[in-house]
Amino acid sequence: MKPTLAALAFLLLPAAIRAQPAVGFSNAEPKQVKLSQSSRLTLAIEGPAPMRGAVQLPEQLLTADANKNWRIRPDPRDGAVEVKPAGPGRERWQQVYRLDPYIEKELVGRPLRVTFNPVKVNGHPVTWDPVDVTVIRAGGKDAPLPEPHAVTPVEELPDRLPTPIPQTPWLLVALALATAFALAIPFVVVWLRSRRAAPVPPGEWARTALAKLEASGGTGGAIAERVAAILRKFVERRFAIPATKFTTAELSAATIEQGWPVEEAESLRALLDECDLAKFAGDAPDDDRCRRLISAAVDWVDNISRPRGPN
Repeated sequence: MKPTLAALAFLLLPAAIRAQPAVGFSNAEPKQVKLSQSSRLTLAIEGPAPMRGAVQLPEQLLTADANKNWRIRPDPRDGAVEVKPAGPGRERWQQVYRLDPYIEKELVGRPLRVTFNPVKVNGHPVTWDPVDVTVIRAGGKDAPLPEPHAVTPVEELPDRLPTPIPQTPWLLVALALATAFALAIPFVVVWLRSRRAAPVPPGEWARTALAKLEASGGTGGAIAERVAAILRKFVERRFAIPATKFTTAELSAATIEQGWPVEEAESLRALLDECDLAKFAGDAPDDDRCRRLISAAVDWVDNISRPRGPN
């Protein structure tokens, strides 16, 4: 009978352990700090597993009396919640806090009790035992105490502070010059366009070229070849006929296709034929023929350039 009872008790022991209520533990180290120091507070709860997610902290950990003398916050080094096994079917929830003193002068040197509001574990209240911490005077017993300051919340700092722009005279001068240059560009462009020479009309260009040719005093085949080049270039610019690429016969046919008057087309062909004789047949003109050839070319340009009335 006794072995049976012992075996039954052994089987029921884990269930009994798991059924035990949650228990809170608290500890502060060191228990004596200066006004400029902090005490490391460890709060733990052992209860039936699972403990992660089972602990519901109050909105304010410290009671109203303790909250007047202490500032509490998770320790920046290892203030994360930890859950570890604490025996069969049980776990230990633990979090480390930092206690900073904020007390009146008359409380220096006395043990100050840190008390806690109840915490809920799976809906059941659990209370941590209070801890006593003494705040001592820095610099000796008779050293003056600093005035207390109000507790202020932690300010959020920006990720990156803006880099100030150095306001040096050289930088201002460079910015002014760059701005002036940018504003001046449109005016310069307009001024350059206004000074651009207007295109010379084909007739005026041809007459100027022939006058220069006559003033050059040249003779022979070179004059005839130059007269032909000027006439062909004039036709190309005035009538959009590729005269510089056509033979004399091809150019004559092109003028007829465009509907030129017969006398003007024939006059041009006669001038170009005379130039071709000097160039290809060796019939170089003398001085008188060169002057007559240039004069005939000027007359033809004048005639073809006159406005044409209705037929």
